[in-house]
Amino acid sequence: MATGKKTPPAQKAPPPAESAEAPAGRKNVAAALARRPTRKVAREMLVLELRRLRALFSEIAERYVANTEGEIVSVIEAIEGKPLAPARVAAMLKLVRDLTVKPRKGRRKDLARIENVAALLRKELGG
Repeated sequence: MATGKKTPPAQKAPPPAESAEAPAGRKNVAAALARRPTRKVAREMLVLELRRLRALFSEIAERYVANTEGEIVSVIEAIEGKPLAPARVAAMLKLVRDLTVKPRKGRRKDLARIENVAALLRKELGG
């Protein structure tokens, strides 16, 4: 019983707009991230990561400086707050005067030396 009319080809049903596992578009993002980025995209990603690294470095440096300055301030307050024997003051003064740093070079080891002197002074003061 052919009628001469052709039936249209079967069409696939469109994928569901939202599945229980992943919202719409998530597969496309995952597929895009799985692919190897182009040179331009990779370079832009590197620049963004380096900018983030620079901000992290600045934040860490600021906190480091604040902590070391706080240590020095606490040593100053301890010295001003209690009487010290002249020999003890002379020994602490020698420790500070023997410190050699080159601020213009901006080296980490100079910061570490200052931090060590502050820690030694604080330990000398018993705190």
